[in-house]
Amino acid sequence: METRVECLRLEGRRAVAAPDGPVARVSAKAVPALRGVEVLVIPPEVEAFYGLNRFENLRVVEYSGTADVFAFQDTLDWLSEKLADEEAFLFRLATNAIGARPISPALTAIAAPHMRPIHAMPRWASLMSTLDERAANGTVRQDTSRENIFLCQGYAQLKRLEYAFYLGLSLAAEPYSPEVDACYRPEVRFTGEERLIYALALLRGHSYQEFYTNGGTNDFRHMRPKEHYLDYLRQNLSLTDNDALRRQLLQLADLGFLDQDNCQAAVDLLLRSRLTEATAFLLDYCNRRWPKRVRDGGADFLDAEFAL
Repeated sequence: METRVECLRLEGRRAVAAPDGPVARVSAKAVPALRGVEVLVIPPEVEAFYGLNRFENLRVVEYSGTADVFAFQDTLDWLSEKLADEEAFLFRLATNAIGARPISPALTAIAAPHMRPIHAMPRWASLMSTLDERAANGTVRQDTSRENIFLCQGYAQLKRLEYAFYLGLSLAAEPYSPEVDACYRPEVRFTGEERLIYALALLRGHSYQEFYTNGGTNDFRHMRPKEHYLDYLRQNLSLTDNDALRRQLLQLADLGFLDQDNCQAAVDLLLRSRLTEATAFLLDYCNRRWPKRVRDGGADFLDAEFAL
């Protein structure tokens, strides 16, 4: 059943932006009605969307336009204006962290085939470099110093947005334009198993901020590459062969994180973890959803069945 909330059409767990003009605004009054929304679809004619932080449980954003629809560049410019002034820069980080409602910690993917991603925007590199340097020069625990709390929150928010754009590569319904595709470095792109681990970890409440502060005194985990973060997530997933895991796998499938190729990575991961019931459940799901693959000699799923 479709309902209308301000400029949005709600279709179950999906919300579709449908403003009268090129600008969409979602007010704080809409927050209660949007708690069940996990997917936000923004059509290409929308050039500005205000209120991304009104969606408390948002996991996927789909945008097929070319504009910087969330004004990420404005945020980068505003934060970067005071890079040379340590106190003023920290004040802006604090203002950004305290003054605005945070974007949903569940946000996992931004699929935007024609939009320049945040990590390819001007001032991104200098801002992240400054955050790294400031944190590296700290002398106290990263999670207790007031300064480092703001550094942690700022850095984690930016990294989460960067990874969301990379995760979106696998969800887009249309090919990425060559100019935008070139913004995604091959060494940072997620493999099928990495997409699964990352999406499942966020579904279970893990975060980059948790990774940043874990480990006690300054070991600068935030400065490590993506592979270290994924290793951390692997070690902390604590998968159990139960109904909760099966529901989470179905939820990931509904959101698009388990496609025909990625399902094999999920099956392999469950097999290595000796989660036989979850593996059998996922194999049944794969074979029912993509039976043609098995019939046409794609023996991957069948091989996994024999491995059980």
